[in-house]
Order: sequence, then C-alpha cells, then structure tokens
Amino acid sequence: MPNRAAVVAEVDEEWTTPVDTRMEAIGGTVFRRALSEVTEQINEENVAAMKADLAQLKAEHAKAHADRKAKLQEKINQLDSKIQAQLQKAKDRRDALQRKAQAKVQVLKAKADTARAKAS
Repeated sequence: MPNRAAVVAEVDEEWTTPVDTRMEAIGGTVFRRALSEVTEQINEENVAAMKADLAQLKAEHAKAHADRKAKLQEKINQLDSKIQAQLQKAKDRRDALQRKAQAKVQVLKAKADTARAKAS
C-alpha cells in the first residue's frame, strides 16, 4: 500500500499504553510478540530446514556409488551434529528463561511478604 510503513523493534516495556496511545493517534497499529516466541519459531524453522537437507542427503547416499557415499556420510554426520546442537541451544534457552521467571516470582513473593509485614 502506498504511504504505509512497518517498523520492527525489540522493545522492553513495563507498560504498553504509551506506545499504543501514540500509535493510535497517528493511525498506526501495534503487534506484539514475545522475543522468546520469535526466537523459538526461528530455531524451529532452522531445524526443520536442516532436517529436510538431512533427508535429501540420506536419499542421495542411498543411491550413490561407494566413492561418493563416504563424502555424503560425512555431510550427513556434520548436519546431524548441527541439528543436535541447535536443539540443545533451544533447550538451554528455555531452561534459562524458566529459571529467570522463577527468580522473578521469588522476588515478587519476597516483596509481597515484606509489604504484608509492614501492613501488620
């Protein structure tokens, strides 16, 4: 569409109203997605692409002559290692996010306990 633009930004915001209000005033629309969600989707797409490549290599390997099989097997092994590394990185990221969320919960619980104690 003419006279239209899109902006993609990574923003850490405590409160969404200021951005929403300003964008509405200029006729804009805000779409939000958690960074972890975007990262997870990209990782899943990368793994899916690597798995498709791996399947193709395995199909070629099955049809190849002996001299070519060794080279294909090496590529298969390398790609399989990359897939496993990517899956492990994604798991590590999820675990780190979960630990971070649990730490935030503990901080909030401690603040609530302190507030209750002061109110008593």
